[in-house]
Amino acid sequence: MPPFDVRISPRAQAQLNLLRAFDHVRILEAVEQKLTCEPLVRSRSRKPLEPTPPVLADLARSILGDATVWELRVVPWRVAYAVDGRIVHVLLVFRKDRETTGDALS
Repeated sequence: MPPFDVRISPRAQAQLNLLRAFDHVRILEAVEQKLTCEPLVRSRSRKPLEPTPPVLADLARSILGDATVWELRVVPWRVAYAVDGRIVHVLLVFRKDRETTGDALS
């Protein structure tokens, strides 16, 4: 099966550009490794966001219509993404410590 194509939204790219080079590279490597083969398979580092925080639901809807938003964990960072066919859309990159995802985004 061919790999999934990963597309990073302008908003996610802007967030990546603000990070330290170490974190930037680490996140991109995790995206390449974990989202190009089986982005819709639950694992310790991947899960669907249920319930989806309104910020992410609105962002996904603006790009894809109605789609399930998933989260990739790259401690302490999170990568929110949605899949449309064979394309993985990286929606947002954010830091999450002990708070809920919704609180981390507000």
